[in-house]
Amino acid sequence: MQVRMREICYSPKKRRKTTMLRRYGVVLVSLLIAVGLVGCGGEEMPDNARLKDAFVEGRTGIWVSGHGTVVRELGADASQQRFLIRIDDELSVVIRHNFGESRPVPVERGDVIAFQGRYEFHGGGGEVHFTHADASQPGGGGWIRHKGQLFN
Repeated sequence: MQVRMREICYSPKKRRKTTMLRRYGVVLVSLLIAVGLVGCGGEEMPDNARLKDAFVEGRTGIWVSGHGTVVRELGADASQQRFLIRIDDELSVVIRHNFGESRPVPVERGDVIAFQGRYEFHGGGGEVHFTHADASQPGGGGWIRHKGQLFN
């Protein structure tokens, strides 16, 4: 009787069906994980080409978008937050973010940010300011995107 029960519960057809369900389950879970991982880090970063060109050409007062890695915070005064970001091996810029117009960005060393603002040239790399919304400026002004949040 035990043999019959075992044969009924674990018949080859049932075994194949269970194996197929497991395979489909593994594939489904794998796809969900892959989609989740793409969603976590899938933000497209703005190109740094215009910023790099402005630095090389010594241009100032132009609107740029870009991205970089926070190297260090430079402190804040009553109305501005400042931090240094590395664009690439040859260029670093200071971001001056006016938190009188927007809330402060909770950056830490190593964070990657995207930004749009007005570039001011100086030999050390330059700075980007006007990183807050302003309808009178090109593109509606500036912004900073940090860990999926927009600060403008």
